[in-house]
Amino acid sequence: MAKYSVVFNPSETVIEAVKELKEQLSTKIGWFPSKNSLAHITICEFDYELPTYENIKSRITTFCRYQNPFDVTFNAFENFTNGAFFIAPDTESKNKMADIMKEIPKQIQFPVNHKSSEPHISIGRQLSAEQLKEAYNMFQEINLNFTCEGITIRVFNPERKQYDVLETIPFKGEISPIKDDWTLF
Repeated sequence: MAKYSVVFNPSETVIEAVKELKEQLSTKIGWFPSKNSLAHITICEFDYELPTYENIKSRITTFCRYQNPFDVTFNAFENFTNGAFFIAPDTESKNKMADIMKEIPKQIQFPVNHKSSEPHISIGRQLSAEQLKEAYNMFQEINLNFTCEGITIRVFNPERKQYDVLETIPFKGEISPIKDDWTLF
């Protein structure tokens, strides 16, 4: 059984920018959970055997077929009460991503282990109050932009203890077929 993660994957430029922020933070506060994780926006996670995964992938592919790529902006540093320090999207980006984040688990039609409803790019997780204060002192302004072009499925690599990209399913922007209205006349 494999552990899968469904995410929005940012551009390589954003991934590199976030990697640099994590490096700067670790230089100041030491190692922290998610330090080595590449930037992503989690949608959901699940554990299944390959045949079930193929079924799930097919459902996500069908969903993505009718979605259009869209631009997103991440422009604020925030934190959750559990000590996660992250980059938050602007309102328009948040709403668009959150709509898809709600829809993907419905489309999968199989139970998932974890669903995210709050789009964000983690910098650090499980930070203490002091570490959070240090992070806010270090980072005040951010403006990361990319075009969200699809949904990426990652698989957990137990040797590296990180997720590896398995595949990205593109948003194709096709028009959804509408069934003809049935009439009796």
